[in-house]
Amino acid sequence: MFEKRTLVSIITPTYNHAAFIAECIQSALDQTFTDWEMLVVNDGSTDDTAVVVEKFVSTDSRIKLFNNPNIGIFRLSENYNFALQFAKGKYIAILEGDDIWEPEKLEKQVFALEQN
Repeated sequence: MFEKRTLVSIITPTYNHAAFIAECIQSALDQTFTDWEMLVVNDGSTDDTAVVVEKFVSTDSRIKLFNNPNIGIFRLSENYNFALQFAKGKYIAILEGDDIWEPEKLEKQVFALEQN
């Protein structure tokens, strides 16, 4: 059977973003474009980041959490490369764990990418 490919993989690296990560994930959930998956790479947070993310994982199968040992900001590329191993999307979007998106961000970007 043919499995539909996800169009956008959102990579979200995070470290001790418990105060921000819910709003970050909610901004992905609020997108007008919905064909995405979100790969949250937790870089060994010592706060409740993982607990907050797990609440979203349990309610939306597009969101996946990877709890990794802390390697630090100077090795951030390793967290991106880790997530890329699991990404199923045609396109990759970066949404840091302490950032948010406007609701039409993905819709506008995907439209532009598909046109060109």
